[in-house]
Amino acid sequence: MMAAAMNVPVSVMDTAGEGGAWGIALLAAYMIHKTGNEPLEAYLSSEVFIREKSTTIMPDPKDVAGFTTFMERYKKGLSSKEQLWMG
Repeated sequence: MMAAAMNVPVSVMDTAGEGGAWGIALLAAYMIHKTGNEPLEAYLSSEVFIREKSTTIMPDPKDVAGFTTFMERYKKGLSSKEQLWMG
C-alpha cells in the first residue's frame, strides 16, 4: 500500500518488524561510529544493512488509482480549513 500511496517502488527488509528502541540504538551507534561527515544513509548501507535481504515492491497501477480515488473522497469529507492543510 505504501508503494501505491507514494507511487514509487518501496523496498522492505527482513528487519522491517524491528523499530522503536532498535532504531534509536542504531542512531546512537551511528553518532558514535560514523566517520567524519558520513551521512546516516551511507552508514546504514555499509555497516548495518550490508547483509540484510530486501524485497522491492513496485506500485500497482490499479492500487495507485484506488488510493488516488480514496484521497480525493477523503479530502471532500474534510472541513475547508483541513482541506487547505491537505493541499
